Amino acid sequence: MQYEDEYSTARHQDLNCEFPDGQIYTVEDISPLWAQSNLESEEIISGDLDLILPANTMVDHARGKIKLNGPPELRNRPDKGKRRKLAQVGDRTVLVVRVQAPENIQTSNTMAELADSVFGADSGFPRANDPVNLRSQYKECSYEKLRFGVAANRVRVATNYGGTDISNGAVTVDVTSPVGDGHVNMRNDISAKLNNMFGVSSPTELADYLMYCLPPGTMRGIAYAFYDSWMSVYSDVWCTYVSAQVHEIGHNLNLGHSNENGAYNDQSGMMGLSYSQSNTPAMCFNAAKSWQLGWYEGTNQVKTISLGGTRDYVGQLSGIINYNSADVTNNLSNTNPILIKLNQNQSPDDYYITYNAKASFNSGTMEGGNQVMVVRARGEGNRPAKSELVAKLSALGSYTITGFDGTQDSATIEYKFALVNAVLLQHLHLLRHLFKHLPPPPQQAPHHHLFTHLLPLPHQAPHHHRFKH
Repeated sequence: MQYEDEYSTARHQDLNCEFPDGQIYTVEDISPLWAQSNLESEEIISGDLDLILPANTMVDHARGKIKLNGPPELRNRPDKGKRRKLAQVGDRTVLVVRVQAPENIQTSNTMAELADSVFGADSGFPRANDPVNLRSQYKECSYEKLRFGVAANRVRVATNYGGTDISNGAVTVDVTSPVGDGHVNMRNDISAKLNNMFGVSSPTELADYLMYCLPPGTMRGIAYAFYDSWMSVYSDVWCTYVSAQVHEIGHNLNLGHSNENGAYNDQSGMMGLSYSQSNTPAMCFNAAKSWQLGWYEGTNQVKTISLGGTRDYVGQLSGIINYNSADVTNNLSNTNPILIKLNQNQSPDDYYITYNAKASFNSGTMEGGNQVMVVRARGEGNRPAKSELVAKLSALGSYTITGFDGTQDSATIEYKFALVNAVLLQHLHLLRHLFKHLPPPPQQAPHHHLFTHLLPLPHQAPHHHRFKH
């Protein structure tokens, strides 16, 4: 679980155990550093792991806590375990949950307002017109490969629990847990009520993803979500802010935080900080997260550079907004790379490069707009590893990785200049940023290109590489 605080860069990561009915209990006395390190090493795979509790473990149903009596056994399910995560594509449904607590304390927004903030006009509510929302931003960034839709309308089978029917992707739930009991009790109360109201064994029978919008004062932070899961939880109006929506659902999609100098300060994409604004910022994800989501793979616009494979790239680099773009009038297509991975086999860290074009559905990027961005991350782009922004390059800027892949080789990224031909920009809707090849081959005429190059020492003997699993 990732727990976000407002007004600070603090975060909390807990180990939680989900029961078949959707109740999620927090395991106490687990070090956050232990949880993070085991996630990155795949000893813990969220959603794929059975937690075998030791004898005499105390399960506190009233508080939603598990008190261990010794270390638990972590057992990967036979049909899952360590594997390549598939691209996040397809149609997914979302249910937004409004909450009515005792003493008439309730989520500030109405069902219609919540649905509008998540789905916009697609919610189906009259006068719904939110222009930038969870559905629209994922649809744009993925080029319609990941489409979030409203949960199906559904009538309650039991009305004695209060609440409402599901309508246009939203529902109201009456809980018995007071605000003072906190968010853990309330989220489990919500899950139990949904099961009873609609005659299901788990809330996951109602939608692929559920957003619990808690009344004000229930939780100290602004929002949190569970890795590779279906639940995200928000403090009241934060449920309506697009950056919080995209960020928390991103955790559900198995994305980790985007960091810069430690805490998640990489503001170039949605897995950094969140903002208390409804329709802004319109932005996507950094290079490591974009690689992990898998929306652009399978084309020549995604490249891998490594010592054992393609060792360099000389050419143009475009932004995510230029994926598969074309100039129909002049019969031109943009086949420039938009993502480059510098793959290391002897080191757990890899590097990811993109051009952060500040335009279109990425026009609100809060950092590094129209710069070449270099991000370091573990997990091979498959797991919820945190990423670290290590370089933002403007024209004539460069970044060198020494000791690349455990050798004496180096990897150099140099951004030479931007083309300024206005006609070209108008036709292709991009700024082309080029790397410079160092050193240029003797037979090659001088040119200016964006480039990623691995330089072996002249005396270095051939060596072998062990691939990571």
